[in-house]
Amino acid sequence: MKILLSALLLLVTFPVVVGTAAATVASAPHPTPAVRLFSWVPADGFPDRFPFGQCTWWAAYNRKVTWNGNAADWLANASAQGFHTQPRPSVGAIAVYRRGAPYSALYGHVAVVIGVGPGTYTVSEMNVVGWGQVSTRKVGWPDPHIEGFIPLQEDHQ
Repeated sequence: MKILLSALLLLVTFPVVVGTAAATVASAPHPTPAVRLFSWVPADGFPDRFPFGQCTWWAAYNRKVTWNGNAADWLANASAQGFHTQPRPSVGAIAVYRRGAPYSALYGHVAVVIGVGPGTYTVSEMNVVGWGQVSTRKVGWPDPHIEGFIPLQEDHQ
């Protein structure tokens, strides 16, 4: 019964995303090792001031983040510091999700894009399957929950 309830919760939490041609089902998050995502990330991650266990901590561990704020504020805060933002995913970008379902209604959510394919993108994120746990999931594109992306920039990796 517990497994069935968990499966139903995942279906409700990560809904089908309707694209332009056909519906793409996003994969359920699955736990992954908490190791740096890219070779250019320092061995112990980038130093950051975000609380461990939160999505912001994991994103800032893997990307040099110079701004503050809750996850939902990251797009505007990064832009205010001169970082470029974009509406489409790219490898290494920080995905910034809107406040509200299926993410935190108050704080929003961020993740790091680790792959982009036709009609999907894959993220690594923290605090989705459990506090302080890293997970990976494939998301259908376009994604109605996305606010935007903070792509890699040469001088701000």
